[in-house]
Amino acid sequence: MRKKGILLIHGLTGSPHELVPVDKALQETGYHTRMVTLPGHGDNPTRRFHETSAFEILDHCASEYQALAAEADDLYIVGHSLGGICTLLTAAVRPPKLKGVVVFSAPYEHAYFYNYIHGLARMPVPHLIRGIFLAPRDKIEFTRPDCKPWNVPRLLQQSRVIFSLMKEHVHNIEVPVSLAHSVYDLTIPYPEMRKLAGIIGKTAPVKTTTLDKSGHRIFPISQDMDEAMRVILDFVERDCEVMSNQTAGLMASVSR
Repeated sequence: MRKKGILLIHGLTGSPHELVPVDKALQETGYHTRMVTLPGHGDNPTRRFHETSAFEILDHCASEYQALAAEADDLYIVGHSLGGICTLLTAAVRPPKLKGVVVFSAPYEHAYFYNYIHGLARMPVPHLIRGIFLAPRDKIEFTRPDCKPWNVPRLLQQSRVIFSLMKEHVHNIEVPVSLAHSVYDLTIPYPEMRKLAGIIGKTAPVKTTTLDKSGHRIFPISQDMDEAMRVILDFVERDCEVMSNQTAGLMASVSR
């Protein structure tokens, strides 16, 4: 029986701690998992947060993928926010054994607090209120990277790099992709999912899901995760294979 492995990548200033309940649930379901700690994150990072480059982050994700690939036959990646970008860019280099990816709350070119601050003014008031209500209220049980005001220019520079890489390489993805985003997200605009789906859909099958029980932070410690877990399990257990078969059938009919 083929062993399925799932790589879990957290978001900017986050931690694998956020993904522990997801990791546990997936392992109980029978999957082999591995959680990534992005460079500059965690309790004792080898490099400070603002000194870490976009390329170091992507290289680290690639190394973690290779480590999991040595332990499993079929691989999937699940990423949130910055982890979602890393997921898509990892898929874009078409690594061996990769069957599909699940991406939550990832940007394509805009983030409210990076280059789209005025976008919050366009959000419907009910969505804004709901987004505030859905903001995490539980105790943060991990160390967040320390970012001083004078470090912001460096972070913005690296943000521009990773957005540039996204636009340059995301169209190279060929495996099935599941995108999920909340209309109540106050960090990454909801339309970013549609942009990604439009670009990726030119070369790979894409499924989109609108989340209703969360804002930007998909995996808070105390929040009901049924919605997000269903997105992951539906994709890994059914949707990915169906999407792959549909694509193969379409290519076969075109080649006749």
